[in-house]
Amino acid sequence: MNRKDHNGKNAKGPAPEIKTDAKEGEAPAPEKETREGTQAPGPLEKLKAELEEKTKECSENFDKWIRLLAEFENYKKRMQKDKADLIKFGNESLLKALLPVLDNLDRAIQHAKAGNESSSLVEGVELVQKQFLAALERFGVKPVPVEGEIFDPEKHEAVSTAETDAEPNRVVSKVGSGYYYHDRLLRPAKVIVSKSKAGSA
Repeated sequence: MNRKDHNGKNAKGPAPEIKTDAKEGEAPAPEKETREGTQAPGPLEKLKAELEEKTKECSENFDKWIRLLAEFENYKKRMQKDKADLIKFGNESLLKALLPVLDNLDRAIQHAKAGNESSSLVEGVELVQKQFLAALERFGVKPVPVEGEIFDPEKHEAVSTAETDAEPNRVVSKVGSGYYYHDRLLRPAKVIVSKSKAGSA
C-alpha cells in the first residue's frame, strides 16, 4: 500500500516501523524500579522527607537556644550577685586592717584600769573606743557574741580551756574580740572554753 508524502504525493515503500521495547503480545514495561524492587520516591515523598529533616533540625536548634538562654540568665544572676557582694563587702580589707587598732584601744583601757590610772584618762579612751565601734557599725561591723555562749567553731576560736562549774563547751571569757561584717564573719572571737572538772561525773 502506497503512502503520501508531505506534498500529497504517493510515496513508495512500506511505512516506517515504530520501535517499541515491548515484544509483540507483551504489555509495556513498567516504570524503572530500584534495586530493592520498590519504585523510586516521587517529588511528594522527597518533600515530606526534607520537611521532616528540617523540622528535626529546627527542634534541635530551639532546644539549643533554650539552654543557651537559661545559661545566660544564670550568668546575669551571678554577675548581679557578684556586683552586689562587691558593693556590700568592698571595705572588707580596710576594716580588717582597722581591727588591730581597736584591739590596742581595748588593751589600753584594761591596762589603765589595772594601773589605777586617772579616771578621766580611762573615760577618754573609752569614749574614743565607743566612737570607733559606732563608726564601724555604720559600715556593718558588729561584735561576735561570746560570754555565756555555747562554743561555736564557726565564730569562735578556742585558745584554751578552763575547769568551771558551768556546763562543758561554754565560753568562759574572751581573749580577743571577733566581728561580723554584715552576715559574713570578719574575724572569729578568741575565747576560753569551759570543761568538766577532773573527777566529776
